[in-house]
Amino acid sequence: MKKKDIVLKLWRECFDDSDQFVDMFFSRVYRDEDALVLDKDGRVVSSMLLQRYSMNFHGVTLPVSYICGAATAPEMRAHGYMAELLSEGLNESYRRGDAFSTLIPASGWLFKYYEKAGFSPVFYTCVEHFTSAHPFRHCGVYNAYTDIGSEEAYRFFNTMMEARPCCVQHTREQYHDIVMDNSVDGGSVLAVSDVDGVIAAMAFAVPDDGEVTVKELLAVGDDAANGVLSLVKETFGDMPMSVWRYFSPGVESSVRGMARVVNVGLVLSTLAQSHPELKLSVRVHDRVIPENCHIYVVKDCRCMVDDSRDAESLDYDVDVEVLTSILFGNEVTEKILEFPAVRPYISLMLD
Repeated sequence: MKKKDIVLKLWRECFDDSDQFVDMFFSRVYRDEDALVLDKDGRVVSSMLLQRYSMNFHGVTLPVSYICGAATAPEMRAHGYMAELLSEGLNESYRRGDAFSTLIPASGWLFKYYEKAGFSPVFYTCVEHFTSAHPFRHCGVYNAYTDIGSEEAYRFFNTMMEARPCCVQHTREQYHDIVMDNSVDGGSVLAVSDVDGVIAAMAFAVPDDGEVTVKELLAVGDDAANGVLSLVKETFGDMPMSVWRYFSPGVESSVRGMARVVNVGLVLSTLAQSHPELKLSVRVHDRVIPENCHIYVVKDCRCMVDDSRDAESLDYDVDVEVLTSILFGNEVTEKILEFPAVRPYISLMLD
């Protein structure tokens, strides 16, 4: 049996995705080179996908992996098979040059599970709730832009995503997969243009159980955001609306996903080059990726390994989960630790 067929069989056994979504995913998104399987006595008991993405980090675009479809056959669970495959996946991510690994747990209890492998809950989403009566008033004149699959639409999408200081990015192909996924879920990707015909806002909206959820909102300003949200309301009728959006002061936020440093040297070297003033020494412990277990010294725009350093001279002595939390901390931890942290963002991962 081909690897794709094996992964597909296990996927259907473990997830409740619709046939339409599964057909779309395995015809458009799935790649054999991303698939990892664990074989025990001639039978594949676990599988997962290690998908390739990129993320801007302190002004540099770095390769990252995204773990999805992690599954173990129901009758083969509680034997540590997924932990074994996850370890293999993280080491593969290191070998292929990724800086970070990312994921969105399918259930709340899985956050604790992935913490054991060094992941930290660092991706947050602001959530705004609106009643069906909310008017979404705006001053500008906006017209519906319908050519969502156009190069112009992707350019707008990509420009807005790249403008965020630290965000998982999507290629053209991935963007078109997102649009298709949104349609499979019964939703619409809606956009509006200004009086000059230039795209000003875009919303990825999906109706579910009497409510519309906007899973991503991209806009040149608040007025344009209200312009496209009024189009969402017009399209789906008078329904309550939840809008997931990038960080906004005073808006409720909730944890969305997790990340983990895969290549400590690469990450700290990037940080050193982006922050010439940075000086620090840190010992990192990583029980999954042994190549990360060193003392790193950052100074003069460089990151060097110096395992001869005395423990008393270190600024930090941390495991990889804590290092990830520090790197992706908020403005409070950044100030307390005097460390150039940046809050990351993740969205539209076909989850």
